[in-house]
Amino acid sequence: MPYDVRAVANFVLECADDAGRAVTNIDINKIVYFLHGWYLAKHSEPLVSAKIEAWTYGPVFRELFREFRRFGDSPILSKAQKLNLDTGEKEECVCQFTDEERSFLEGLTLRYLNISTHRLVTMSHVEGGPWDMVWTEGRPGMQITDEMICSYFSSRARN
Repeated sequence: MPYDVRAVANFVLECADDAGRAVTNIDINKIVYFLHGWYLAKHSEPLVSAKIEAWTYGPVFRELFREFRRFGDSPILSKAQKLNLDTGEKEECVCQFTDEERSFLEGLTLRYLNISTHRLVTMSHVEGGPWDMVWTEGRPGMQITDEMICSYFSSRARN
C-alpha cells in the first residue's frame, strides 16, 4: 500500500466494462482522483502513490494521461501496462485489493461511472476544493497534495 495508479485505473476500467460504460482519459483521471480522495478520508492513507497535478480540466495523474493519451477524447480500449523488470515484457497492471477495499471502491466507482465527463470536471473544480486551491491559469502542473485532498474529502464525509 499505496497502489500503482495504473492498476487502480485498470480496476475502474474493469468496473466500466462490467457496467457497459465507456471511459475517456478525462473520466479515468477524475474517477481515480475521487476514489483516492474518499480512500484518504476513510483510511487516512493514500490509495495511490502517484502525484496529482492541477491541469486545465482538473486533477490529473501524469502517468494515466500518458498511458491513455493515444485515445484522445475517445473511450479507452485497453488496460494500462507496466514493464516487468524480470522478463523485460509488458504486463497488465493489477491490484490485489482486500475484500473490504474492493467493496468500498467498487461502490464508489459505479457511482462515478454514471456521471458525465462534463459533470466530473465540474465536480473536480469545486470552489475551495484541492484543485481550486492550487490552480493558477497558465501554470498547469501544480501539485495537489494528499493533505489537501484528505482535508477536503474528510470535511465532505462529515456533512
